Amino acid sequence: MTPDNQWTDDQSPPDRTLAEINADIRCLFARAAGRLSDAERLRHALLLEEWATAMRASVVPAA
Repeated sequence: MTPDNQWTDDQSPPDRTLAEINADIRCLFARAAGRLSDAERLRHALLLEEWATAMRASVVPAA
């Protein structure tokens, strides 16, 4: 994203909302009873990356 909050050709806005991503993270931990397998840890890492992207996209620059 450029400084004026516009998406460039190699970037796109996130496909899912922060709430949707948070729900997936909560479900992942609920299913795993708080103990993640290696595959679940990988999924968690990917969800965190997606969450961070969505968070950055939701930030509105100060005037």
